This record gives sequence, C-alpha cells and structure tokens, in this order.
Amino acid sequence: MSLKLKSITSPPSSEELSNRLKNIRRLMKEQNLDYYISFNPVNIYYLTNFAFYVHERPFILIIENEGLPKMVIPRLEKGHFESRALCELEFVVYYEFPAQKGENWNDYYQEQIRGDATVGIESELPIGIANKTPGKKIVSDIIDETRIIKTDYEIGRIYHACRVVNKGHRVLLKKCRPKVLEFALYKEVTDSMTSKIVQDIPHANFRATQTTGAVWPPSISHDPHLIPHIFKEMEEGGPHVSIVSAQVDGYGVEIERTFFLGHVPEETIKPFEVMFEARALAYSMLKPGTIMSEVDKKVRKLITEKGYGDYIIHRTGHGLGITGHEAPFLAEGYDKPLEKNMVISVEPGIYIPGIGGFRHSDTVLITEEGYQKLTKAPETLEEVTISL
Repeated sequence: MSLKLKSITSPPSSEELSNRLKNIRRLMKEQNLDYYISFNPVNIYYLTNFAFYVHERPFILIIENEGLPKMVIPRLEKGHFESRALCELEFVVYYEFPAQKGENWNDYYQEQIRGDATVGIESELPIGIANKTPGKKIVSDIIDETRIIKTDYEIGRIYHACRVVNKGHRVLLKKCRPKVLEFALYKEVTDSMTSKIVQDIPHANFRATQTTGAVWPPSISHDPHLIPHIFKEMEEGGPHVSIVSAQVDGYGVEIERTFFLGHVPEETIKPFEVMFEARALAYSMLKPGTIMSEVDKKVRKLITEKGYGDYIIHRTGHGLGITGHEAPFLAEGYDKPLEKNMVISVEPGIYIPGIGGFRHSDTVLITEEGYQKLTKAPETLEEVTISL
C-alpha cells in the first residue's frame, strides 16, 4: 500500500534542527565524547541550514555535550551565516587567514576545547585541523550516521525534490531525438527543473541547489561516468542512458532510464531484460530487516548467471538525502539492515563496450512494509522505446 506523501518546501523548523542536535549528543554520550568537531559542509548544513563551500578560511562546528554549539568562522562570513542559519549558535569569529600570531583561526579554535577532553572528529576532517585539535581524538562519523534515517520533514522535502526531477525527465524524453546536441538537452532539462524550484521555493539557497539533465548515447553509454562532450549528438537506436538529478534547496534525488530512439537493436534486448530482472529482484528484497549486502550479492549473482558478470561495474544502490550520494549502500561489504525511512536508489547496471549501458534508477523510500518509489518514468522495453 502506497503512503500518501506530502510535498514540503519550507525550511527546517527550529524543532527539526534541535532534534538533529539531540541525536548527535545521544551518540556522543554513547561514545563518551566531550566534544564533536565537524568540518564537512554537508554536515554543517544538516545541523544549521547554512551552506558554504570550502576554501582557505575554515568553518568549524564545535558541539559540546551541553550548551550552544560554537561556530568558528571568518568575520567575512558572519553576516552570511546569520542570514541562513536557523538554529541558535555561539560565534567564534577570527579576522582573516593568514593572520599574525595569536589571531589565526586555530588560536581561537584551540581555546574552545579542554586539553583533557575526549574529542570526536569526522573521518573527513583535514589533517591540518585535526592536528590543531586539543584532547584525545576519536574518529567517529556520528553525523553521517544520524542522517541515514529520515524524519517526516525530510521525506516531504525529498518527495518534493523527486517531483522536480520527474518533471525534468519528462522534458528529456520529449526533447531527446537523433542529432539533438547534449548541450541543448542539458539546457532544456535543467531550465525546466530550475524554473520549478524557483516557483516552489522562491528563497531557495542556490549554494545548496543544483540540477543535472543529460543523456549518454549508445556509443558512450557503456561508460557511465564519462562526461559527454557538450556537442555530442543523440543517435538512433540505443541504449541511451538518461541521468536526471537535482539537489533541491538541500535535498538530493535522481532518476535514470535506459531508452531507445526509433528502434531496439537485437543485441540489446537480452541485456536490457537481464537488467530489468535484476532490478525486480532488488525490489523484491526491499523491506526493513534485509541486510543490504545481501541485496547486492543476489543481484550480482543473477546478472552473472545470465552471462553478464564481467559487465558489472558498480553496486546496486546508494543512499540519498542532503546529497545525491551518501550512506546507506546496497553494496557487498555493507552489512547493515534496511530500516524504515531510509531513502535509497535502486540501479543495478550492465555495461557492455560496443553495445552500451543498461540501467534504470529510482529514488526509493523504505516503508514499514516494504518500499515506495518516489520517482516515476517509463520502465518496460515497450515504454522506453520512443517512436520517431
């Protein structure tokens, strides 16, 4: 039974952000941490609603067991931070980098942490900041862990983001024809998504918003991370592989399809059918309690038994949330169970040089009883064959 989901476009409430901080402090207590240090801009955005890019002037979030979190920032960015952050913070402001002795960021930063403390640090924390961090340091990615299970608010935001990419993908299939240039497709698709974002969220933060709409034609679709030339032409036949993704005011989703223009080459029918069968197998296993590595193992086993094992080059799926690629993972070696309110992609792929790539991908919510697709596009071979 499908859930009746509501599209949410509003920024997170103070209660939403407060609960995220409470979850971090709960894990800090479990791990006996006195402080937790975050540098990753994605994690800082998750906890504060402030988005920025990393440069030579560091932003560092210091979370203690109680009291207001502290944000170490350059003076240049204080007004920017105050205009976007939606939680209470104490600011630790330094002037500039580099600066004279006693005025550098680390001089202010080190004063905030007791020398005898146990300090949790992200695995992605730059070594230059880690080396300046006082206390006994423990590497622990507790913010990433709390992001895995989505709140009802986040699900509403992700559902809205999926409506954006659904629109973009409809435009892509309508405009994609032989001889159409990659650049023309990209512009049409991304313009349609950006227009919807601005209409739905007039004050969207474009530091946390981006759109992509592209097609890998059959001559290159076997190489899914090859970046097409902007003047690459679409081709008759297939398989073409679409990639439509977006981060919509801080929430990342995707939808992808294998499709054909005019006709389906004979040699593409079997690999398409095997991909489709592998995808169905993955979906049949999606429910709380299923070990994610088992999904990937069984999908890989099916594809291999059908004769295409040498053409598997990536996992069955990945998580989505604040970004378009994050934990959890439908991958061998990721032995954690699926849980209600996880959001993942399902995208087993087959990539055959000289023939092309075969992959559908959807953004999928794990529900109490199973799953619900949040993206929608044609799926069957008949549906993805476009008449010319």
